[in-house]
Amino acid sequence: ALAYLAIGWQQATRDAPAVDEGVDVSSGVASLVHRDLRMVPEHPALPKALAALAALPADPVVPETTSWTEGQWFDWSDDFVAANEAAGRLDSVLLGPRLVVLVEGLAVGVVLFFITRRFFGHDGATLVALLWLTTPYVVGLSHFAMLDVPFTLAATGLVLAVLRWLEAGRTGRLAVVGLILGLALATRHTALVLAVWVAAVVAVRLRGRPREAGRAVGLVAVVSLATLWGVYRGLSPTGPPPQISAQMESLVSAQSSSVTVALVGAAPLPLEWRAGFAYLDLTAADRPASLVAASWYGSRPWYFPAAALLKLPVTVLASVVAGWGWAIRGRRRRQLMAVVAAPALGLWLVLLLQPLNLGLRMALPTVALALVGAGAAAGPLRTAMTTSRRSLGPSVAVAALALALGSTQVAAMIGASPHSLAWSPWPFTPAYRWVSDSNVDVGQGLYELRDWSTTHDRPFVALGSTRGLHVGGGSRSLIGTERSEVTGWVAVGVTALRDTFRAELGWLRAYCPVGSIAGGSVLVYRFASPPSPGNVVRPAPACFGAEWSTRATDGDG
Repeated sequence: ALAYLAIGWQQATRDAPAVDEGVDVSSGVASLVHRDLRMVPEHPALPKALAALAALPADPVVPETTSWTEGQWFDWSDDFVAANEAAGRLDSVLLGPRLVVLVEGLAVGVVLFFITRRFFGHDGATLVALLWLTTPYVVGLSHFAMLDVPFTLAATGLVLAVLRWLEAGRTGRLAVVGLILGLALATRHTALVLAVWVAAVVAVRLRGRPREAGRAVGLVAVVSLATLWGVYRGLSPTGPPPQISAQMESLVSAQSSSVTVALVGAAPLPLEWRAGFAYLDLTAADRPASLVAASWYGSRPWYFPAAALLKLPVTVLASVVAGWGWAIRGRRRRQLMAVVAAPALGLWLVLLLQPLNLGLRMALPTVALALVGAGAAAGPLRTAMTTSRRSLGPSVAVAALALALGSTQVAAMIGASPHSLAWSPWPFTPAYRWVSDSNVDVGQGLYELRDWSTTHDRPFVALGSTRGLHVGGGSRSLIGTERSEVTGWVAVGVTALRDTFRAELGWLRAYCPVGSIAGGSVLVYRFASPPSPGNVVRPAPACFGAEWSTRATDGDG
């Protein structure tokens, strides 16, 4: 835990704002300063407001521009970020929220410990908590003030609350289930899946007693709705002003043709929450994504399992596979499947129905709950290491294997620093040839790219970063520049290269990068003469250390 916090702190103080941080932090600050949720865009308000509490001591600039009056949340985020950068406060404004999320990531490890201990004892619980806290991708996400870690905490916390109710069946514990479900709904809209799961668990647990089951489900519904309303009206006591309210109502009604939006729109939920859900449905268009040598628009059912294979250490994958193999033969397998596997699979299936393959971070709650099954691997290891003296040889071998795997996991955590998000396990290196988007690059390399640009002669750059920020440093935009005019240094973010500007940069993917910045999230090229045209799907293999970028063969590209 101490290593996790130390490495997370280090990266929180040095990484540039991720693509979503500007919007999330600015809207959270606005909700606290103005007691108004007009600037809460797609996602619910709670995690942004909690993180923003830690931003207030930095005295952020909260501009009241035209975009604020008109409720244009993305434009206002630009204004917020630009104003705070100009005032020299942006880094300090972001640091507090990042540390809040870092602590929330630690809390997920604690919750996983208590969930796993109920099934696999103290050894299994310790193993699972260690796997969570030492996984580079988890460390990489946990120091950004985004929503993935807070929702993972809400989802795992709800699982623990349900387990505690199943143990005792008390009304008070069921009310806690409703409370945490309400907090989950105030964190992300996909918590609706968890609401259905909770209702199903309660109904099955009280089958044969329909009246009692109805009262129990009703209690959960009332408490969760009261919690959700409490969060929203606690942040905005009077609700949105008339002009903004009308905009939100029109947004909900405009999507009335969607059955899901119509059902949500008719539910007794806060207007801001319903408008956010409708906006997500409105913008649910196919977006570019890629993995290994494939690129597409929309989603692919194999994307998230493949991303897990390409981003998680082999120690995590081996522990999960082996652990679940033992777990499904255990005496509590039914409860494990119903209370741990069911919500994990439910959240994953929802990802298959939406068109965004933005990275493994979207499946982070599923990853966390999958780790619970890894706890079953601790039992056979302990048994093997505590057998009779006649079995000393096998016991020593198993102990050596456990030590080797543990050392590999910790070495990955330390070796990935200070660029944990950009790290990928061997043999899936360099990462840019295998993954893109939030699996490697969310714009966190902007500051390092800016410093690099000042020491190179007017490089061409392309990077996806948080709204309101620019590379600067004497750089020129690669996007919009004719290929025939490109000579000298070029630096491009992996996400820009493979996804965001896929069509414009097809020719660049045919050339080998001579270096990288920010742990490989930004690639560096150098051209002695204008590059030739082309459109290659997978970026060419690296030629790090070479003087000039050269065109790879068609097979390499």
